[in-house]
Amino acid sequence: MNLPHWSLDNIYISIDSAEFDNDLKKLERLSFSLEKEGALELYDEASAIAINLDAYVSALLSVDSSNERYLKALSRVEDALVVFHKAEDSFIRALGESEVSADESLFVREARITSGHLMSREEEALAMELARSGEDAWSRLQESLSASVGDGKKSLTELRSLAFSADRNVRKDAYEREIKVLEAHSVSFASALSGVKGSVLTLERRRGWRKPIDRSLFSSRITEKTLDALIHAIESSLPLFRDYLKLKARILGIDDFSFYDLFAPVGKSSKYSFEDARDIVISSYASFDKTMADFASYAFEHSWIDAEPHPGKAGGAYDVYFPCAKESRVFCNFDGSYDSVLTLAHELGHAYHDSILKDEPVSRATYPMTLAESASLFGELLVTDALLSSASDREEKLFITEQFMSSSAQTIVDIYSRYLFEKNYFEKRREGDVSAAECSSLMLGAQDSAYGDALKEKHQYMWAVKSHYYDAGFSFYNYPYAFGLLFSLSLYARKDEPGFASLYRDVLYRTGSMDVKSLLSSIGIDSESREFWMSGVDIIARYKEMMESCV
Repeated sequence: MNLPHWSLDNIYISIDSAEFDNDLKKLERLSFSLEKEGALELYDEASAIAINLDAYVSALLSVDSSNERYLKALSRVEDALVVFHKAEDSFIRALGESEVSADESLFVREARITSGHLMSREEEALAMELARSGEDAWSRLQESLSASVGDGKKSLTELRSLAFSADRNVRKDAYEREIKVLEAHSVSFASALSGVKGSVLTLERRRGWRKPIDRSLFSSRITEKTLDALIHAIESSLPLFRDYLKLKARILGIDDFSFYDLFAPVGKSSKYSFEDARDIVISSYASFDKTMADFASYAFEHSWIDAEPHPGKAGGAYDVYFPCAKESRVFCNFDGSYDSVLTLAHELGHAYHDSILKDEPVSRATYPMTLAESASLFGELLVTDALLSSASDREEKLFITEQFMSSSAQTIVDIYSRYLFEKNYFEKRREGDVSAAECSSLMLGAQDSAYGDALKEKHQYMWAVKSHYYDAGFSFYNYPYAFGLLFSLSLYARKDEPGFASLYRDVLYRTGSMDVKSLLSSIGIDSESREFWMSGVDIIARYKEMMESCV
């Protein structure tokens, strides 16, 4: 296929350009000014440049991961970010000590709370410097191991990709080889995880957080009652998903359905060219809102997408926003599959969300993880239903509905197991280092609570391969995905209401300036209501019924 590469020329011409070098110097000057003057305008300007520089170098490394010039540029950016974050710390402290105003923005209100959870300036500066050789180094170890280890024939990444094979023998063999690889390196993974989580517990205790989940709730802009209602809905949905997995097992003719069967293909899948995918995404967006479709067309036409897989390019997909240029770029590895089409719709949904906020300063355009998946999953749903309505036969409809259920099961059931693991791990880590065997025991217990009898054989080393566990900056990098799915489903259920496209844009616009409870309340939703979250589960149940009708 003729696949596009993105153009970053109007971000920076290159890492050797005068513009890139000038922004590094400008960030340093702005950081010193911010530390002295503490003005919000300075913070917004410095933040935009900091995000721009970091996003640019990260984007370059994504398509050429071993490029030494890019790695050196990343080091220069990281040095500049240390200076900026030191100034940011001073700015947040100053806001916390300033006189309270009746019309304060959410950013300022959150800054006051944050300032109450800071150590002394000297301690915060030391923590920031030590992070590069502490939790960040542990995180890089996990990332490096995951990318480099294998069994001599295939890498860990290649082995994990075989989980999608139609041949069960291939899936099982890859799973067993993967387990052996992870077991061989389990002590290193466990040490890395212990280092990251130990650092989190130490620092958050010193900063006055009762437990990591409290800081997570604050970062997610949700209340504990909202999380409780969400978890209740997840737990209530487990029988639905276990029934789905048992249905899939019957379709595949498998009695001992296991972890390596979760992604086994069911039904008949079409193959798509990149041009097909472009047309599907644009037309699906247009069925809801011409503004959204026009945005997607612009992104395709102006080289915003890097789609070709090649050696040295990272796996996965993401959307990255450049605030100085007020533009996004979409990174993916297009292979002509149905999932590739959904991935394009998903990442362009993120980009559309950013475009709604492009004229807002950073302090009013930064939204939490809980709301970050709203537009992306909404975009996926538009494409899913468009392809479902145009599917030519029962086998294709079975494939599409099963793919939706599989994705939802990952976002609800597997996310629940990850949430339980992390919650229990933190409790265990308070007592001291946690061994690899103990990590596996915790993971198997969490998966048993989530999957129950729907899975015979589970994956005891999922704690080793999930990079989110190794992110010291955001603990509980899991439940926000379940939040995003159920919230986007509730929005999607209203898409045909008169004027909803305009309301939807307004909701996205306010994600950067309102907490979750207030935002949802403004459109008639009680985020602390169990009934609301169950309404999203009810929509998933309808897709399961459609899947059953195709069998």
